[in-house]
Amino acid sequence: MELWNQQYRNLADTDDREQLDVSAPRWYLLDDRVLSLFCCLLHGIGTPLNEYVAELTSYMETLRDLDGLFDAGYMAGIRDGTEKPGELELYAASQMHRWTIEVSTVDTTNKLVSKFSYTVDDSTKTVCLDRSGSYFAVKVDGYAI
Repeated sequence: MELWNQQYRNLADTDDREQLDVSAPRWYLLDDRVLSLFCCLLHGIGTPLNEYVAELTSYMETLRDLDGLFDAGYMAGIRDGTEKPGELELYAASQMHRWTIEVSTVDTTNKLVSKFSYTVDDSTKTVCLDRSGSYFAVKVDGYAI
């Protein structure tokens, strides 16, 4: 073990992963974290939140790619805010809006853990999201809001 420490200790001490500052503002209510993904997707659209959630979940029910991945209870939970939205909703939003959605996920120290893109043919725009746990932030002009 000592030999390993001598050879690889420098790798354990350095962490060159990208660091993103993703944290809820002080005024952000914890109950609203469930809705943060929808708020990010709505940025710049102008649709009321409840209408957007209803429209997106209705669209999800028509997507063949999502057949068998959720049930009526899950959809009801998304609509009433008791289920946390995530990958299924991101995929559906990318299809519905014809957007490429890039998601950067960070750990509890805001170090980049993964990057993933939901892509569509003939994308109309690219939406960049940062994710920390269940909290999402959208990047606008280089700032996570």
